[in-house]
Amino acid sequence: MSSSRERQDLAAGGAAGTDVRRLRVHRGVSRVVTLVLAVGFAVVGVAGAASAHHNTITGTVTCKTGGGWSVAWKVVNSEQITETITASNRTNVVPVGTQLTAAQTRTFTETVTTKPTAPLKLELSARWSNGTTATNSGSIPVSSFADGCNMTTVDAPSIPVVDECGPGNAHYGQVPSGPWTSTTNPDGSVTVTATPGHQFPGGQTSITYPAPADSNQPCPTPPVVEPPVVTPPVVTPPEVLPAEVRAVKPRARKIDKCGTRSDLYKVVKRSGVVYKSNGKVLRQGVWLKANGPKVVVRAVAADDTFRIQGKRVWRMTFKTRRCAGAPQIAPNTGAR
Repeated sequence: MSSSRERQDLAAGGAAGTDVRRLRVHRGVSRVVTLVLAVGFAVVGVAGAASAHHNTITGTVTCKTGGGWSVAWKVVNSEQITETITASNRTNVVPVGTQLTAAQTRTFTETVTTKPTAPLKLELSARWSNGTTATNSGSIPVSSFADGCNMTTVDAPSIPVVDECGPGNAHYGQVPSGPWTSTTNPDGSVTVTATPGHQFPGGQTSITYPAPADSNQPCPTPPVVEPPVVTPPVVTPPEVLPAEVRAVKPRARKIDKCGTRSDLYKVVKRSGVVYKSNGKVLRQGVWLKANGPKVVVRAVAADDTFRIQGKRVWRMTFKTRRCAGAPQIAPNTGAR
């Protein structure tokens, strides 16, 4: 009987001891778990504070007057402390050393003249006054750069009008150089066409200038100069018309080689003919230097006793093509 009770007491005592040990273990585990959770919260709190430092970068695009695109980058400091930019992939827009004060929003602008083939990106690295660093970026898709913006507007050229004395001879002079091409039409008008990537005000790509009106200003009659008495050379006499009016046939020619240095023209020496260019009398029988890509020569009778036969006006155009350069590699002469 006593043995049975002892066994029961021992069993009870063992169970009680086991419960005590379990309680002690549970309390120890509880303290460990609490400590781990506390440390975990501390780590999360530190990481959360560090990751909060950042810059929000966004960009907008608009067409720029005169051609190209105007890009505006907006950079927002997320923190209530000052930051300094330590690295920038677009230093011409946001230089290294740029500062943003607490929660400041700053806008940086740039001009893009060529349409990007990939998204335009602005990446900035920064250090805050508490020592935290971060790198953030923003980009603008290629679709934001409208094709219509890649057009430069230029003023149409002012073309001079050449109106020498005499009726019906007004015409346009040389078209100033620029981002355009020009064509003289049969009716005397000139059409100027903008080259690709350019346009005239109002979005026009081609402008036609109507033929200029002639002033019909009469030319002064040159004075009759009595030729000196000399023995004339033996020449084929010109055709003598009734009333002693002699017909003379003027001629003019040009030399147009490569470059402009050798651009020359000459009027053939003829008695009874006066050659003029831009209102000035030209020397006959000598080569004259062309002062531009176009030269107009006109032949008029020296007086009423002569009559011009054949061509009277020569419009000479000189090309401005370059002369060929010397070969860069010596030809093979066969020498060893």
